[in-house]
Amino acid sequence: MKHVLQVITILFVAFQLQAQQMNISGVVTAASDGLPLPGVNVVIKGTSNGTQTDFDGKYSIKAQKGDIIVFSYIGMKTLKKKVKGSNIINVAIQPWIAVFN
Repeated sequence: MKHVLQVITILFVAFQLQAQQMNISGVVTAASDGLPLPGVNVVIKGTSNGTQTDFDGKYSIKAQKGDIIVFSYIGMKTLKKKVKGSNIINVAIQPWIAVFN
């Protein structure tokens, strides 16, 4: 009986840890023109858990509530967003230098 209780406890704890993870997805666009940005690095701050946006600027990453997602792209300002309750985080990132006509 003791072993059964241990197994149940382990399964319960494992389920709780898994339940905290969320699948976050969204689209990264350029703030200047609203076009999607392919190849943006999307990383959970302080981890090696990361991905890149696809051709349409879409990404998907597993994170926990309270994690910080870092979006970085060459020539653009790095943007950080905190995971709250929503599973969708769309962002528009700014260029480092404004382009003047």
